[in-house]
Amino acid sequence: MILLLLGPPGVGKGTQADLIAQHYALTTCSTGNMLREEISRNTELGAAVKQYLEKGVLVPDSQLFTLVEHFLAEHMNGGLLFDGFPRNVNQARVFETLLNNIDLKLDMAIDLHLSENDIVERLAHRRYCSKCGRTYNLITNPPKENELCDTCHIALMRRTDDTENVIRRRMEIYTQETYPLITYYTSQGKYHQISAQGTKQEIFARITNIINGNKA
Repeated sequence: MILLLLGPPGVGKGTQADLIAQHYALTTCSTGNMLREEISRNTELGAAVKQYLEKGVLVPDSQLFTLVEHFLAEHMNGGLLFDGFPRNVNQARVFETLLNNIDLKLDMAIDLHLSENDIVERLAHRRYCSKCGRTYNLITNPPKENELCDTCHIALMRRTDDTENVIRRRMEIYTQETYPLITYYTSQGKYHQISAQGTKQEIFARITNIINGNKA
């Protein structure tokens, strides 16, 4: 099974991706996390994409395709979950070609929906662990101890792009670039939208209902 999790920044894709991957034994490909890892390791690719992430604009397709091709080469024999990729129709077409080249296909695209004001509010409370990369939200998915990572027990950090101006710019780009994916995947019968309001358990239950219903 190969799934795609869509949705603008702040809807909880990372949290739901973890739950989905564990429940269905899938390997997750998060291009955002992979790019941030390249930056933290001071690689050539990391240096090239850092400026894009800090400004809240999309990373060029060429860098993303490099990451995705490497990921597919390593994990082509198991179930996969793509978190936030592809983000536009051009990426979707190339992605489909990459999958076809290794006799794979996307089963469904699940879109988490939330209003822009709710997203801004959520991201203002987002934190992450600089050691293990785990993401938290101080309101919807808080750590057990105040702003300390549950696993590493170090102080959580706020991403430099989690400011209101950058968030709203990212939302504008998301709408322009990603919204056409709805039409693209709807035409293939693979698109499903759910509300990202509620607890992570409530949202996950909606997702499993869609996946299980389509597996039947």
